Amino acid sequence: MTVKIILKDHTGVGREFQVVRQPSAGVSAILLYQPAGSFSRDEARKIELSASIKGGAVSPVASVAVPYGATTDGIFQKKGQVNDIRRSSQPANAMLDAIAESDAYASGLVANAQVIELFRNGVI
Repeated sequence: MTVKIILKDHTGVGREFQVVRQPSAGVSAILLYQPAGSFSRDEARKIELSASIKGGAVSPVASVAVPYGATTDGIFQKKGQVNDIRRSSQPANAMLDAIAESDAYASGLVANAQVIELFRNGVI
């Protein structure tokens, strides 16, 4: 059974990511979105999710990679990619309220219009 996750792109359109690798002991989960009409894996948007657990401390990481380039003669020519990485460190003795509050602020940041402008243009 293929697992799919819908995430909205920058225009608000839901895009279907395929879970191509499930997480397991020390191995991260990988999700891919292949744009319509694309046959090159170089063009796929990739999300990688992992969570290291050592001595009760949890360190989740979510990374997003979006390639850019141009299609010439029907072939995508990758020029580079934009990466966005979110990390968290949760000590083994961290209180659940502190973890929840940290998560709320981090989630709010990426949805805040002023912070979005900072990431896009370098200014608030």
